[in-house]
Amino acid sequence: MLKKVIFDCDNTMGIDGYPMDDALAFLYVLGNRDKVDLLGFICTFANGTAAQVYEASRQLLQEVGCSALPLLKGAEANEDPRSEAAQFIVDMANRYPGEVSVLAIGSMTNLYGAWLIDPQIFDKLERCVLMGGITEKLYTHGVHCPELNFSINAHASAEVFTHGKNLSIITGNNCLSVSYLPKEEFMEKMEIDKRPVSAYVARKCGYRFDCRREIYGEEGSYCWDAIAAAYLLYPELFEDHLTACDISEEHLQDGSLMPCENGKTILNLPVAKDAAAFRRNLYESWLKLDFVVED
Repeated sequence: MLKKVIFDCDNTMGIDGYPMDDALAFLYVLGNRDKVDLLGFICTFANGTAAQVYEASRQLLQEVGCSALPLLKGAEANEDPRSEAAQFIVDMANRYPGEVSVLAIGSMTNLYGAWLIDPQIFDKLERCVLMGGITEKLYTHGVHCPELNFSINAHASAEVFTHGKNLSIITGNNCLSVSYLPKEEFMEKMEIDKRPVSAYVARKCGYRFDCRREIYGEEGSYCWDAIAAAYLLYPELFEDHLTACDISEEHLQDGSLMPCENGKTILNLPVAKDAAAFRRNLYESWLKLDFVVED
């Protein structure tokens, strides 16, 4: 049975200097369409504004032959979160009670808006897999890496984590060891010179390698959000960790989940079991992409 999935993201692929990991997560899902009934693509702010994310995602869906997939815009940072994207979550959960999973890899605004519309929404969803948050300070290349998903709307995050059920969070700390993509390895594994689809991925994502080389002096990037997509589709590659956390809006201002023995909120914080096996799965999934690239 195919897993019914709503893809909730802050995709900014194609905007100079902005991250491309949401798009890599979406392409990962497309590479596993034999496992997924993709219900819709909804947009939120984080990497960019909701408007920027919507336009970048509209272009992405057109280019990969998914223009027919429902695309819905979420609220901007200071708008009522009960947006068309939030309503879509509610509508799909009511249409398929207990069957819908939300893969939320941007801010928690759409899930928060869905809860405001329907306080029973988390009883109707199968599960939510999220990417974001930290359990301790995060560093990349020796430089402090701020958390940018949960902290961007700390109030929404706190409400979702407090009222949510069946939440699994791929934290920035747990992503770090398995999400790094050296440019040379990425280009080789993706068979850039042999496959038109791979060439498309390289063309659309290559700018991010260049950006990070200018900042950190090393040609590599991170596919953070693809880790959450992998957990949703291949949970056997991960080990679950039910963790007591002290959730508060104050702590979430910097994305901290505050794991502690006396925490009142229990969250699942999965960790990849085998980094090598996991990375093989990433490349195998991207290599299964078979869409016709649209100009």
